[in-house]
Amino acid sequence: MDEERVTLPKFREDCLLTKGIDVRDLVGIRKEALLYVQPCTSERGKLMADIELTREIDSRFLDAEKLCSLLRVHRHRFADLRCSEALGVAKLRWGGRDISIFRNGKIKIQQAMDREEILRVANAVSRLIWAAAVCGVCGEPVINCASGNCGKCRLPEETAVDVSGILGSELLRQGHAELEGLAEQAPPDYESRLQRARFLALHFTMETPRKEDAVLGLLLLAKVDQVEAELKNR
Repeated sequence: MDEERVTLPKFREDCLLTKGIDVRDLVGIRKEALLYVQPCTSERGKLMADIELTREIDSRFLDAEKLCSLLRVHRHRFADLRCSEALGVAKLRWGGRDISIFRNGKIKIQQAMDREEILRVANAVSRLIWAAAVCGVCGEPVINCASGNCGKCRLPEETAVDVSGILGSELLRQGHAELEGLAEQAPPDYESRLQRARFLALHFTMETPRKEDAVLGLLLLAKVDQVEAELKNR
């Protein structure tokens, strides 16, 4: 990814890859997405909140296997991480905040300083787990929309994007650099390079401000999966 302008696929407007699950957007559309904010019982001066990423709270909004795999990519950034694919529940401690994520799309944040911090943390978490969210168009995790494997969301059209002005684009360049040459020859450290590329893709997805730009991180994440599959199928 040395060029400043890159050609990327386009996706259906109603695909979850296009719509995103940014909490700030959800609260703007549906105020009850931020269910409540109240004091923590365990620590004075701190707040807790429940966030609902979907109205259908009994649904399987998140693919549990993909959820756990995404969180493990960022394991070293968490003070603690436990994730059960069978139960569809993840619990982690990040930046002094206790966070629980449920496959029905509910996020619980504890020990936050104020409402703004709750929204900031919730938005970062929603970006981190975006690839595991199940798209309503195809019924597949968003990562399968990004790769085109879902077969429904990717359009035949393409679009040119100038990445030079995108905040955090250096993370994308580093991620693509990790993949260079891997498909042709698998060096001894190829697994660590794949994992490094995944981390960079997710880090960009979480850090870049615009949701539309964050899609580039998920496209890189899908490319990592593709390269890994090619190496394993040799």
